[in-house]
Amino acid sequence: MKPVKLIALLALLVLSSLNHASESPPLALMPYPAQVEIKQGDFVLADAITVSFWGVSESRQQLMMSQLQSLSDKVTQVESAKSAKVIIKVTNSSNSIVPELNQDEAYQLDIGHNRIQLSAPTELGALHGVQTLLQLVDWDNHRIAQVTISDQPRFPWRGLLIDSVRHFIPLEDIKRQLRGMASAKLNVLHWHLTDDQGWRFESKAYPKLQQLASDGQFYTRQQIRELVNYAALLGIRVVPELDVPGHASAIAVAYPQLISLPGPYRMERHWGVFEPLLAPSNPQVYVFVDKLVEELASLFPDPYLHIGGDEIYPLQWQQSDKIQAYMRQHNLADTQQLHTYFNQQVQQILQRHGKKMMGWDEIFDQDLPNDILIQSWRGLESISQFARQGYQGILSTGFYIDQPQPTDYHYRNDPLPQQQIIPPHFSAQTRWQQWQFSMPRLKGSAVKGIMTLIANPDQTAQIFISLNNQPVRPVSGLRQQDGMYHFALDSWMGPMQFDLDLQNPKQLSGRIMLGNSPYPVAGKLLTKGQGANSAPQLEFAQPMNAQQAKNILGGEAALWAEILTADNLDLRIWPRLYAIAERLWSPASLTDPRQMYQRLQQIEYYANKVVGLLPQQQQRAGLQKLVGNADIQPLLVFSQALEPAQYYTRHHIKFTQDLYHQQADLNQFVDFLPVESLTLVKLKQAIQDYARGDKTVLDRIEQQLTAWQHNLPKVKALIASHQSLQGLAPIATKLATTIKTGHQLVAQCRSGQKLSTQAYQQTRQQLWQLTEVEQEMVVAAAIMVEQLMVACNG
Repeated sequence: MKPVKLIALLALLVLSSLNHASESPPLALMPYPAQVEIKQGDFVLADAITVSFWGVSESRQQLMMSQLQSLSDKVTQVESAKSAKVIIKVTNSSNSIVPELNQDEAYQLDIGHNRIQLSAPTELGALHGVQTLLQLVDWDNHRIAQVTISDQPRFPWRGLLIDSVRHFIPLEDIKRQLRGMASAKLNVLHWHLTDDQGWRFESKAYPKLQQLASDGQFYTRQQIRELVNYAALLGIRVVPELDVPGHASAIAVAYPQLISLPGPYRMERHWGVFEPLLAPSNPQVYVFVDKLVEELASLFPDPYLHIGGDEIYPLQWQQSDKIQAYMRQHNLADTQQLHTYFNQQVQQILQRHGKKMMGWDEIFDQDLPNDILIQSWRGLESISQFARQGYQGILSTGFYIDQPQPTDYHYRNDPLPQQQIIPPHFSAQTRWQQWQFSMPRLKGSAVKGIMTLIANPDQTAQIFISLNNQPVRPVSGLRQQDGMYHFALDSWMGPMQFDLDLQNPKQLSGRIMLGNSPYPVAGKLLTKGQGANSAPQLEFAQPMNAQQAKNILGGEAALWAEILTADNLDLRIWPRLYAIAERLWSPASLTDPRQMYQRLQQIEYYANKVVGLLPQQQQRAGLQKLVGNADIQPLLVFSQALEPAQYYTRHHIKFTQDLYHQQADLNQFVDFLPVESLTLVKLKQAIQDYARGDKTVLDRIEQQLTAWQHNLPKVKALIASHQSLQGLAPIATKLATTIKTGHQLVAQCRSGQKLSTQAYQQTRQQLWQLTEVEQEMVVAAAIMVEQLMVACNG
């Protein structure tokens, strides 16, 4: 694809709305390389570019040539390296293009004044080097900075799970994500193909699966081979997921005789965890699994096959007389042991077909061999437990991108945490309190926690939190202001911002922000005291040693499809997946969120114009459908101040409205909002700069508020004239109030006068009301205005 000198107006608005004074990173690369040396001068892109290959297979030569076509109007291949401008050399040639785990993916890239040389031990490294080369191009000036790069990944497993079950994703849309993955140096596509709501691959052995349980939407064997070969060419492994023994409602529709209790069964349209389970006591179940594994083994060359194994709701096993007798026969004390016994049989089936077992946390049991691979959705402590016992694992907790989450939250999430937790020191003068609290959710049980507040003799304070009986962790950003304690904690649910009133000794109150979504919190004082003798015992996570840490192979972003379709697929994944890819590829020391966001905004142009990803196009197309031929520019500016409700808030709202199912429409304004407003990221950074003493940014903050203010009449006119936008009216009103409050606070900041305690608390309460979720959205600009208030009155 030939890049053009055109940046979408939305990107211009995002990038130009606010600038801060911090120094930009030297190169707009993601993931950032391990070692970079920047030299003087540029390599100037000529009208014609010649390319020479050495040790590269024919198929990969064709792929790299197609990728390099964007460099010039005429890119041609030549035999002789002497006459080539670009030389690509692979030292260890292979007869197979099928990628494997732990292959060498390193590369060296040297860009000089007249020549570019890329060398790598394997073709995988060469593929990564080409992506880095393309990211380095200054497309406006047709130049590439002269650099020397030596690069290799931190983790060997860097994946993306795509759920094609809950909403079917056409093959071409998945191929586009594969191209995006290759550009981000991700190397595993985890393809979720079976679940309660559908069966998505063609089975010759059990054809009723696709005939009765797919609604006609499934991948043929030819299509699967096509995708697997395409991914392999790009250097990406494909791991299929066959979910057993649970998530089996689709199997129950097609073959009810394999299920633990007799039917009849019908297609499951709702989202959640359901009862049908394969019957471990039925010998035909193992024949069924064997034949399906045989089919999958013929289609997917990767040695790993994912069996799911999660969320086993054991009611059917408990109610079946046959299964209870089977458990007694095999001395299985409970359904957990029955699940392990079933997995042992499945593991032996996989082994016979040359496959290794992969599954979610629930498959872990020391009776299984330690060559299984465990994918953790339960968190760092869970995966650390496996690693300490000699089992390999990958992390998905914190990388669930079906949830709208801030990109910097994903960026902080590391499969191998770098920060060592220092337990508190209790002296005779140390005072402490322990509080119990609860945060109710719209769906599921409340999140419960224990908070330990420690007042040290040096007048400093510390807070440690345990959520749902997990190990204790320290909070960050602790401050006391307006009679409340404010602090942050990352959890499996996302980033949590606590705003707690502890003034009443019998009752804790306040709120917790899960990302941008407010949740009420309440609790009570459990105990308090002073001194080391009576101090509470805090249970911290056990650290891994260096050998155990090697069992952590990497991580996988997970994209479940309850509330997404192919129409907003790219909008949900990109550009934030580049940040997750960087966490899995780049050195652990690379942690600066501000530099990450700078590069993320720059990489968005590359992803769109060179890679061909469609986040902006999908947003525009979705908004255009809502207003017909009307101009969507006011909606695009309006969307800068808004975000989808984060965590699983949208899912839970739909559940309460009986819209949490496969037939629910996903064509509302919120469905075409970016996961995170990069304009608000810039606004947040400007407020941080003000808090550090830079008063000049107040002008830029005011300019942004004014831009939204001038845009509101156009938005209100669109809302009034289009039924599809009627629900946005109260949100527009909220934004108007937010803007007015923001202007007042800018004026207060300039005056140098602090708000009175009463005015501060009234303004805070108003802003809290403005951030309440409405239409599954949040006026996230109000969160930034609250941060401005804090900065002006600290």
